Amino acid sequence: MSAKKIVQTFLVSSLIAVMAAACSDSKENTAQSQEAKKDAGQLVFVDWGGTNTDARVSQNIKPFEEHTGISVTVVTPSDYAKLIAMVENGTTEWDVMNCDAYWGVYAGSKGYLEDIDYSIVTIKLDKAVELQHVVGAEVYASVISYNSNKYTSETAPKNWAEFFDTTKFPGKRAMWQYPVTVLEAALLADGVPMDKLYPLDLDRAFAKLDTIKDSIVWWTKGAQPSQMLATGEADLALAWSGRILTAQDEGSPVALNYNEGMRIAAGWVVPKGAPNKENAMKFINFVSKASQQAAFSSQIPYGSTNPDAVKLLSAEQVDRIGQNPEQIKHEFYIDNNYWAEHLSEVTERFNAWLLNQ
Repeated sequence: MSAKKIVQTFLVSSLIAVMAAACSDSKENTAQSQEAKKDAGQLVFVDWGGTNTDARVSQNIKPFEEHTGISVTVVTPSDYAKLIAMVENGTTEWDVMNCDAYWGVYAGSKGYLEDIDYSIVTIKLDKAVELQHVVGAEVYASVISYNSNKYTSETAPKNWAEFFDTTKFPGKRAMWQYPVTVLEAALLADGVPMDKLYPLDLDRAFAKLDTIKDSIVWWTKGAQPSQMLATGEADLALAWSGRILTAQDEGSPVALNYNEGMRIAAGWVVPKGAPNKENAMKFINFVSKASQQAAFSSQIPYGSTNPDAVKLLSAEQVDRIGQNPEQIKHEFYIDNNYWAEHLSEVTERFNAWLLNQ
């Protein structure tokens, strides 16, 4: 055999050996990756249920499981009292829960929550929702909504002052049986500017509520306002934007107005003593990505806490969730710190007012 032939044979043999080794390494790395995912652990996720959780599972939880190998158990609904009871009894079973951000601030101040580990949660969000014990998940708004068979966008109330005007707009109003946003709506109706609401003038707010107390029907679950509007139990409602838009998509005769909308950030919290705390932080970071928030908003019309997520949505989608620049000018975030500090005392007064109606 010639020297040239020997060299060629040696090169081919070497190439085959290198390729075989690479293939072996690749298989080994894949096996190691699969093994790592298999041992990645688990996570107990708590959410509100309904269409909100359906969207969360399909758009966020399944991709998280596929990406990390962490197995997620979904529990519904979010339950503030149960979280507190578990922590106080040292029997925490949940790892991450969706809640209103103001409640997260409150619960964190009382020692019921873990600090957010910002060495793991590194995705940058709206600074207003990057807090010590809670991270913003999505944004919804408490808005004026109405039966679209009775009113059009032109004839329906355009602000809270009109919502409280029972002469011009007779009939029942459905309102949340809870002080948050109800007291803000009353003060807005009484002429207080959005940027001057806090601290809330409680005497003034309750006095304004007194003017429509006979026209109020109360709701306690997010799905109820759209049902009340559709059945005619109420013509107008203070309701959560995403619930109204979802009902509208399903054919219910309901619509909304974002003017003077009260924006509430829902957030992620990790209960004190969570058994899978690190996985909880990984989950929060994953679902905070712009692509993940945009996917969620595409399925259910809630806003984003990641400014880059909005850029991934169509103009029509942005309008629907109330996050175009013109809409934002006429909306405001409720004050998380105010409600964290005063929630207990204001709720007690609100409940006493309900009993005296």
